[in-house]
Amino acid sequence: MKKNNLRYLGYLGFIGLLGVPTGNYGLFGFFGAFAFFAWGQIRNDEMFKINIAKAGLNAFVISFVGLVLAMAAISILRIQETAALFIGGIFFVQLMTFIISFYVYERRGDL
Repeated sequence: MKKNNLRYLGYLGFIGLLGVPTGNYGLFGFFGAFAFFAWGQIRNDEMFKINIAKAGLNAFVISFVGLVLAMAAISILRIQETAALFIGGIFFVQLMTFIISFYVYERRGDL
């Protein structure tokens, strides 16, 4: 069985380790990418690709709305130090939305 290329996104999780020495807590959102390592052995078929697309759409909508709200909050509050925390949090929520949506679509099994 051919391994799924989606597993390579798991390496993005190591970027979260940079948040410890730099003190940039916004990088901790990258830890959610480690979940992609679990999908290395999943069969890559048409249903898998459809579920990836649907979960990606959910994550995109969450990311778009979250970034718009974060930019509005930063411009209103004028606290630039929280920008990295907002971006990291949104990235984490986006990844978790993708992971949970994909898991639900795979378990449900229908189109």
